[in-house]
Amino acid sequence: MTSEQAVNNRVSVSPSRMKLTGDGSEGVFLGTRCKECELHILGDSMFCPRCTSAEHEPVELSSSGKLYSYTVIHVPPPGWKGQVPFVLGAVKLPEGPHVTSEVINADPQTIEIDSPMTMVLQPGDTDEDGREIMVYKWEAAKA
Repeated sequence: MTSEQAVNNRVSVSPSRMKLTGDGSEGVFLGTRCKECELHILGDSMFCPRCTSAEHEPVELSSSGKLYSYTVIHVPPPGWKGQVPFVLGAVKLPEGPHVTSEVINADPQTIEIDSPMTMVLQPGDTDEDGREIMVYKWEAAKA
């Protein structure tokens, strides 16, 4: 769907799922929409998982949604460089797809299902060309 995009020496952690915008510190989710049943899918898809149609069109998806589910991770995966414990949340976008990522600045004791969330980008690491790899995370939407 997309080729690797660099903005201000930054690249997306997943160019088929998230495109950098502006100066590379913001982004938008990418997906496809089935032309038969109108299901929205995060990222590329060969066929629609609902109706099996191969007729799709690329779309930009919302960068905000509502917290659908979450868990608190106490034992991180190998290579994890962030704080522990941390909240891992699945956010349902208005178009339908769920996007799972770390929820930052969240108190595991007070986080609530259905809370409005907004995508934020943070540098994760650097690639072989020295560019920052921008990683999407969730944060409670500002009121």
